[in-house]
Amino acid sequence: MYLTKLLMRDFGKFHNEEISLQPGLNVIEGGRNSGKTTIREFITGILYGIRKKNDSSGKASSYETYKPEGRGRYSGTGYAKQEGKTYLIDRSFLAGAKKTSVLDVQTGREVMLKNADTLAGSILETDLSSYQDTFVIEEGSAENLTEYLGNRIQTGNGNLSRARALAYLKKERKKNDPQPLIRRLDDLTEKLEAYDDVDDALQANKKALRQLTDEFAMEAAKRKRESRQLVENEDGTITYKTDEELDERLSRLAEADKSREASEEDEDEEQEPKKKWYDNVFAIFLTGLLVVGVIAGVVYLLPFESAVRKLFILFTGIFVVITIIDGYRAKGAFSDEEAVTPSEEDFNRVLEELEEEQEKQEKKENAEFDMAFAKEYSDRKDQLKLEESALIDRRRERDLLRKEQSQVFKKKSELEEELRAINLAISTIDSLSGQYQEKAAGTFVPFLSEYITPLSDGRFGELLFDEKEGLTVEGAGGSFAVELLPEELAARIYLAVRLSIAKRSTSEKLPLIIDDAVHFSSEAEAGAFLDVLEDMEQEQIVLMTSDPMIHRALDAKNMAYNYVKLREK
Repeated sequence: MYLTKLLMRDFGKFHNEEISLQPGLNVIEGGRNSGKTTIREFITGILYGIRKKNDSSGKASSYETYKPEGRGRYSGTGYAKQEGKTYLIDRSFLAGAKKTSVLDVQTGREVMLKNADTLAGSILETDLSSYQDTFVIEEGSAENLTEYLGNRIQTGNGNLSRARALAYLKKERKKNDPQPLIRRLDDLTEKLEAYDDVDDALQANKKALRQLTDEFAMEAAKRKRESRQLVENEDGTITYKTDEELDERLSRLAEADKSREASEEDEDEEQEPKKKWYDNVFAIFLTGLLVVGVIAGVVYLLPFESAVRKLFILFTGIFVVITIIDGYRAKGAFSDEEAVTPSEEDFNRVLEELEEEQEKQEKKENAEFDMAFAKEYSDRKDQLKLEESALIDRRRERDLLRKEQSQVFKKKSELEEELRAINLAISTIDSLSGQYQEKAAGTFVPFLSEYITPLSDGRFGELLFDEKEGLTVEGAGGSFAVELLPEELAARIYLAVRLSIAKRSTSEKLPLIIDDAVHFSSEAEAGAFLDVLEDMEQEQIVLMTSDPMIHRALDAKNMAYNYVKLREK
């Protein structure tokens, strides 16, 4: 592919600027601020678009650099020829309004792109990174050359460092080491083993509390029976006399304990008490009506006078109503105070009252009552409640440990997955690196020295590359490390290597852009450089230069080329 025309409507410093190109050599001459690099970026933009974000190599995006100031548009057009077809490529680069249109000029049909932002994959095979790495050459140095060549041989891309990639992955692998989490999991598992019996112990504790409550109720009933006294009546018969006040207190004590036990039995659930039929006002009302109705029916069957019947029924109804009201009063229906389940304090107060009662009863000859069993019961129950509280705390500790165990296990699994991905990436890089080195050895490595002699003015004839020793050049004067060469000479060695790689790296012919990569001190040196370009047999070369020696050498050699002179802006 080669370009025939560039129209920069609004791009960088250019506005409606048109540049014509042709196959072969194109020389664009201008000063350092004339816009040569802008044209280079426009060419890559026409072919591949301009990304707003940085590329994978970390190189800053050119989007903001070449966005026109003070103008709303950011667009341009390029004409390209490939395999006999002419394409019109029109682009709008503005973020939020990006648009790419590719038209086949001969047929007038629009070419549908697989990716709207690039011609790669549709018209071109080479992607943006590979194009810039192979066909876009800027001024270089010995340091650039060493890094570029090492990366190119090992990864296939001069901007991608195998060493840096592996160092980063190994650092991530160390950071994602799951061993501390594995050790923490083992520690948590060992700690949790000490809590295996907590649920069974809680159940046993609750069972013991229920059993103790039942024993207390049975003992209280027994003591109530024993509190009765034999009494000889006036007629000579023997009956039992019951201490009703003591019985009432014992009943209150038993009921208080049962109520308290019921409220403590399940801490997490509140159960509504089951209502009996006589708790429902409508049921009682209907029952009362039924009773009155039955009595009325019986009265009407009996041979009473009418007035007597009515009075009997009336008094019966009044009696039933009074009975119902008195029953509700006794149940506390007309009291403002709400029924409260006896608390621990109520229970203890009843116990104290019974102890006082015990002292009183001790003074009675036939009514002795021993309250030691109630005190013993209270102490045993308090002990069980303390044990229950401690078990609940242990259960809470176990649940916290289990929660942490689940979180640690999840994090460990994530780290292990990340570790597998990192190890796979390292393995893949090592595998691909070997493939790239084999490919490089069969393509451009044997030809790295191809242009060393003409571009070094005959001083060196061979370039040697060693991963440990680095780059060296050999000539009549001996062997020299490229890093020790003068800056200008090292730049020419860099250019020679880049040109030999561009010549043999890909079968696809694309515009080769050389952006002010080198300067020459004589017309002969510039002429040798032009001979190299002619030898490369590229379909299109766009040479951007500020070196006047190039133009003089071109005229002296009588070469065919397209010349563009940029105006200073």
